[in-house]
Amino acid sequence: MGLERIASAFRTTSFLGIALFAFSAGFPPLEDAAEVNLTLHMLQHVLIMVAGVLIAYPLFRKRLASGGGSSIGPLLALLAAGSLIVFWHFPAPWDAAVLNPGTHIVEHLSFLFVGLLAGSWLLLLPDSGKIGALLAAFFGHMGYAVLLISPWNQQVYPLYSVADQAALGWVLLLTGPSLLVGVGYVLARNPSWLAGLGGSTAPTTRRETVLDRAKLPSWLAPALTVFLLVVLVAYFAVAAVAVSASGSGKASGTAVVYIDETPISWQYSPQAATVVLGLNNTVTWVSHSIAYDSVTDRAGDFGSGPIAPGQSFTHTFAKAGVYSYYCIYHPWMTGTITVVAAPPA
Repeated sequence: MGLERIASAFRTTSFLGIALFAFSAGFPPLEDAAEVNLTLHMLQHVLIMVAGVLIAYPLFRKRLASGGGSSIGPLLALLAAGSLIVFWHFPAPWDAAVLNPGTHIVEHLSFLFVGLLAGSWLLLLPDSGKIGALLAAFFGHMGYAVLLISPWNQQVYPLYSVADQAALGWVLLLTGPSLLVGVGYVLARNPSWLAGLGGSTAPTTRRETVLDRAKLPSWLAPALTVFLLVVLVAYFAVAAVAVSASGSGKASGTAVVYIDETPISWQYSPQAATVVLGLNNTVTWVSHSIAYDSVTDRAGDFGSGPIAPGQSFTHTFAKAGVYSYYCIYHPWMTGTITVVAAPPA
């Protein structure tokens, strides 16, 4: 009986939602790409919210079938969801989430919470509330898109280029009208709402829509869940093997900096190193990280590009100076190399 319950629960979308959240927030290639691409970053937020809906809806389905829309709870949920979405799209919180891993986690959990509300309390809004929320989302969505592609080329997010912002703006502009589909769906299911606007009190039956008649295969949710989990496990397994197989990078005339990642730290080690021209002025960065990283000089003198787990990057310094560098995917990772001239013989 226990196995039957587990199998039955596994067929629900809640397990798929958990897997989707783990994938959206914890799959390093997507996470790293989202850090440097504004459109992918926004897509990541959407996937996390969808994960929240998939988790919450099966758990609240019975209440949603019988619950009314007069409670203050759905209105408070709408206010909370809207406030969180608006807050995290201001430049300061957005950039803080990119620059600080702790803030980044809070940002992800906030969007998951919005999805949980969308899959539960927000569905208990009255028809007028749902239509109002969808229209507000539409106009906010389109206004935000226009801001990002404004002709005065204003850089809204300091960490992203104007061209990157414009690309996201066009994506939002083209996808915004999809919110109006939600309005049409609510009206198709509840034509009595329109009748009430016209002053008519005649009862109107609830219509069946295409989505009501659509039946997804019972195997789809489990299959997608297994697929996402397999991708996650396979990636981390391959990354772990690559890291364990990576050498120390030690060679004559070289210095080594490790890219270390643990549950409590994620940094270059050592962060500050000193090398001597003609003695050990070749530096090798060795990845002991399960994610992609980079070694990017702030002055543009050198750059590694993406460094995969277990891989390394080597650069030979030709002149004395202090070189500051960072990881483009994880800006909190910073380091310096001080190059000094060899002492006279």
